[in-house]
Amino acid sequence: DYHEGILARAAELGYTVEEFWMCGRDYSFAKLGRILKARNIQGMILAPQPRPYTEIDFDFGDFSAVSLSYSLTRPALHVITNHHFRSMLLMMQNLDALGYRRVGLGVHKTWSEKVGHGWFGGVLMAKELIKSGMKILPVRMFDDQDVMEWIREDRPDVIVSHKQMYEQLLALKVRIPRDVGFANLSVPGGTCDVSGVSQNSLLIGRKAVDVLVDMLHRGERGVPEMPLHLMVDGVWVPGKTLRPQKAVRTGK
Repeated sequence: DYHEGILARAAELGYTVEEFWMCGRDYSFAKLGRILKARNIQGMILAPQPRPYTEIDFDFGDFSAVSLSYSLTRPALHVITNHHFRSMLLMMQNLDALGYRRVGLGVHKTWSEKVGHGWFGGVLMAKELIKSGMKILPVRMFDDQDVMEWIREDRPDVIVSHKQMYEQLLALKVRIPRDVGFANLSVPGGTCDVSGVSQNSLLIGRKAVDVLVDMLHRGERGVPEMPLHLMVDGVWVPGKTLRPQKAVRTGK
């Protein structure tokens, strides 16, 4: 989705996009810099890094550059990304409106770090704002066998997690949403049967191009003295993995 948004907006503004993937390449960032200069490429959009707290040794002095996530920590560039705090709050508000009362949250530490722990901030705010009796259970990390034990012990009526968890539940023959509802923290773009929040990656890609082009026009090069963050709201996707509850369960 980022890719599609970047390509579309760049074309609208009269720019072309070239892709460079460093993973598995045998050349250095210094060589990448020489290649970019030889091709007169002056602007860069850095994709989300596979690991949090990534540092790269690259001289951005001659380039305008923005990042699509918090996973690149050094150098600290301007960031265009989803507003993960508001996305989690949007998630919890919709689950509450559907009548779910026991929310199980599965967010790996690495995922949380890559989004600047914004999801956890949204959870804390949801606990303060939602007064209907909905309970957000403690975050759990588990392997395949632990999933079923967790469901039996904590009795969540909905699980909030990612694609990997959804696939685990299907492999374990969990009937979704009959046995338990499922909501994805990052619903992919396009037609999707999975309920949850889309991070609006298409718009993020488009806005990254807008920010980068403005930087090019201003002659803003190198690592910014004070990096700025442009955060794009997520969008609720009803999907088919959630159901309204006929009766609200109360109690501990």
